[in-house]
Amino acid sequence: MKYLIPITVILALLGCDNNSGRSQDGDRVASKDATSYLDKPLTGKIIQHGLYKLIRSGGVVDDPNTNTGKVIAKPVLQQVNSSERIPLIKGAQMYLKYRIKPFPDRPAWVDLKQVLKHPEMTLPDGTVSTGSDITFKSKVTANQSIGYVGYGFDEDYELLEGDWVFEVWYQDKKLVEQTFTTYWPDKEETATLESRLAPSTRKAMQARTTPLPEKDWPMAITYDIGDDPILKDVVPLTELPETTD
Repeated sequence: MKYLIPITVILALLGCDNNSGRSQDGDRVASKDATSYLDKPLTGKIIQHGLYKLIRSGGVVDDPNTNTGKVIAKPVLQQVNSSERIPLIKGAQMYLKYRIKPFPDRPAWVDLKQVLKHPEMTLPDGTVSTGSDITFKSKVTANQSIGYVGYGFDEDYELLEGDWVFEVWYQDKKLVEQTFTTYWPDKEETATLESRLAPSTRKAMQARTTPLPEKDWPMAITYDIGDDPILKDVVPLTELPETTD
């Protein structure tokens, strides 16, 4: 089941000023530096990308904005390796993490557009798709937004060889672009990948037509990134421990 999901992560910058005797000149310099930073043009940067595995989710739910009409709610991800070449194997996820800054007006949220272009895909109902275009709200903290966009392979008709291009836009400006090239792995690589992409928890996620109740989710390490029900649980992209029941 295809899912193309923007996931916004809060970047919290904490600091304190212990220099209570700072001069007026120092205040003016600090203010000038802050203004200079916010006057810079808005830019986007990819800070992580590659092959990922799905640790857990809230289940498969309907979403008419995606090209297959389905989406995975609350995905929790773990990076397997950093690469622009993605093997065509069920369970594989290709994702990128991006940063966009600075937003000078200090908004709490901004509207971003996520664009996906992929090889021609024939859906079960006979329609043909070559991508999707989704507008989503992104949390802004410390004048910047950090998020993830990606795609997971769950159905045979999604296993398409070629270039998959991900873009993130703000208003009329494209700020992020990443191309992944998918390929068919040989039998040896497939066997290795199936082991690496296996769930880290002992309870494997099953596709559902309604979200799995959170009380039934397997254990995993997550970060709470806000009150938004869709953008709530995100895992740090580091090795997770195996969990036990």
